[in-house]
Amino acid sequence: MKSLPLLLLPAALFFSALVAHAGVDEEWTAITVLDSGPQKKPSSPEEARLLARNHLLIQKKAIETFLAKYPDDPRAFEARMRLAGILAALGNIDSNQKQINEALRILGELEKTPGVPRDKLADVGFRRVSIFMQAQMANLDLMRGAIVDSARSYASRYPGDRRGPRLLVEAATICDEQPDLKRKLLDQALTLTSEEELKLRINDDLKRLDLLDKPFNLKLSTVNAGEIDFAKLRGNVVVLIFWAAESPPSLLWLRGFRGAYDKLPQENLRVVTFSLDEKKDLFEEKQKAMQANWPAHFDGKGWADPIARSLGINALPTVWIIDKKGVLRALNARESYETWIRKLLRENP
Repeated sequence: MKSLPLLLLPAALFFSALVAHAGVDEEWTAITVLDSGPQKKPSSPEEARLLARNHLLIQKKAIETFLAKYPDDPRAFEARMRLAGILAALGNIDSNQKQINEALRILGELEKTPGVPRDKLADVGFRRVSIFMQAQMANLDLMRGAIVDSARSYASRYPGDRRGPRLLVEAATICDEQPDLKRKLLDQALTLTSEEELKLRINDDLKRLDLLDKPFNLKLSTVNAGEIDFAKLRGNVVVLIFWAAESPPSLLWLRGFRGAYDKLPQENLRVVTFSLDEKKDLFEEKQKAMQANWPAHFDGKGWADPIARSLGINALPTVWIIDKKGVLRALNARESYETWIRKLLRENP
């Protein structure tokens, strides 16, 4: 474990000096003050990681000291819940599954605590399920079922809690390879939620799902290739990329895709991009920087683009793959586009 760098020593020493002669209320206040995070602005991603990690260590020490000194304080329940969150965050930073497992153990025990108000238990349960889901994302093929079960369990255990439908929707995002299961999760979430914003997201997700495994017929104007008629692209594998120059994740993904594209088989492969930008100058700047003359749709309406709305696009980048028969085969190929492309190129039209 790395020791505290000099830039953090003043904060650590200040906290130690503060609690040395403080009472229980002052120590709890000091713990909550640490929620504001590191006060130094990082100059690089590595320094940001180091600052975050060491601030978490300070918080961990503060809470452990509080629990050791005041195990019966009414705030001990919340302190343990905070400790679990810190352990999970440290586990993610350090890729340490043992710390994440310890966080889940603590939360599991807290959720069984008798006499605790139900809303507090729901807070613990939500944190436990969220940490579990995040921890399993690297093992989706093996853990997808467990993630779905944990979301369903929360929604069942805490009916009426608005976070239940949200967890179901998040679980649905990893079920693109199982469209029937995805639809069941979305339908369940839709019946449980009263939040209009979440309802809109679910309806968008269902719109996209309705298009899967069906012929994709769309005519699309482009700024550099006239009108694109997807029906006339049959015989090719088509990658349709929804993005925006104002979306950093879009630019990062496109940079990686552009580098991978040249290594892919070029025959019978087409790429079409769909911008949800409003500023044409920014769109043109980033489009040029990609150094790829792919047909590009832009109408300046951003998220209000009527075509994007009709297709249920609500996240960027979104990557669709259409096979040689013109059938939409993948709705979320951000990570799996190469596998999809190579597989579909081998299929007969």
